[in-house]
Amino acid sequence: MKNLFKAALLLAACLLPLHAQEAKEYGFLNIANLIPGEAGCMISIGGEELAPDGIKSSNYTGWFMVESGAKTLSITCEGYDKASGSIEIVTGAGNLIAIYLEHSKRLDADGKPYPPKIRIKSFPTYTSKGYGLKFVSMCAAETNFQLGPLKITPKQFEPTEIPKWSGKGFEIFCNSSSIGSVTGASESGAFYLLVANDHNGAHASVLVSSNNQEVPEYLKKPIKEEAPDTETSQSQP
Repeated sequence: MKNLFKAALLLAACLLPLHAQEAKEYGFLNIANLIPGEAGCMISIGGEELAPDGIKSSNYTGWFMVESGAKTLSITCEGYDKASGSIEIVTGAGNLIAIYLEHSKRLDADGKPYPPKIRIKSFPTYTSKGYGLKFVSMCAAETNFQLGPLKITPKQFEPTEIPKWSGKGFEIFCNSSSIGSVTGASESGAFYLLVANDHNGAHASVLVSSNNQEVPEYLKKPIKEEAPDTETSQSQP
């Protein structure tokens, strides 16, 4: 994970202004790889590589700043077609981006499904008093999960709030089979637990911080001072 954070800081440094007086606006990204397997995802934003060695499955970049506006996004992962598109970076807003696989319903000449496609899904940050946890399944089929003692059947992409989470770790079960675990959180805050699968039935899961982010004061766009009213500021005779 240290290399990912260093890479994120490097990308942020490339996108930051060279001089503080160049007032620009920024939003935030945190990208998680939910594609099962050994191969990492290679990601570029605005033509800049995010991590030289890629982002491994069930890992994330951590929060980094990106200049506001539309940015090109490119994702490559061994065994799948390259995915590309654009994302809109909103000033001051944080977006958690999950990379996952969308299963194809089309069949080839042999009656087999086409390989899945790389897709992304964005989730907004949120605030929480103490420990907050929202669970999101990106599995297309309706699936039964068990998070510790809690049993749920969430709908795809819909965050399910997990009540009374104390930050402790627990095991993740899918249809009664263990698919991963959460080690827990050392500090309170807002979190997402994301789970996805591939066409072979393998799963990936990751616990990701989703606290609201703030642009440092020295990078905030300065407020323009209004020019004084020349008529009222003149001395009276």
